[in-house]
Formats: sequence, structure tokens, C-alpha cells
Amino acid sequence: MKLRMISQLSWIVILGMVSFPALAAETVAWKSYLLGAMAIAMVAGVFMAFRNPKAESTAAKLLLSGLYFWIITFAELILLALIYYISK
Repeated sequence: MKLRMISQLSWIVILGMVSFPALAAETVAWKSYLLGAMAIAMVAGVFMAFRNPKAESTAAKLLLSGLYFWIITFAELILLALIYYISK
């Protein structure tokens, strides 16, 4: 029940962040790249935090998932910037 509600709320937040007319008007859909990078970082951060055997409490796992999220997000942004630089 709780997982379903969290899933629905996350979809509402994700869909609320995307402006479809603005996305369709752009020549490069950079918002979709960033949204995809954010989704990958979120899933990977939660997965890595909950598989960490040293984090025993839920609060520690939530803090670790936030830390992993930002580390993965910055790594993905650096990778996207390098791809953009090389493609120009």
C-alpha cells in the first residue's frame, strides 16, 4: 500500500517537472536527458544504499541513498558534458 502510494507520488512529481510544450519546441531535448539521468541516479542510489550491510537503520539508508544520488548525478553530468564537448 505504502509502496504504491510512493510510486504514484513520484510519477506525479516527475510529470510535473516536465513541460511538454517547452520540450517539444526545443531542438535538443536536454530536459529529457537530465530527467533520465536523475531517474538513473535515484534508482541506483536507493539500490546501493539498501544493499550496504553497514547501514543498519532506515535513517542511515536514506542518508546514504541521498549521498549516492548526488555522487552519481554529478558523475553523469560530467559524462554528459564530455559527450557534448566532443560532439561539438
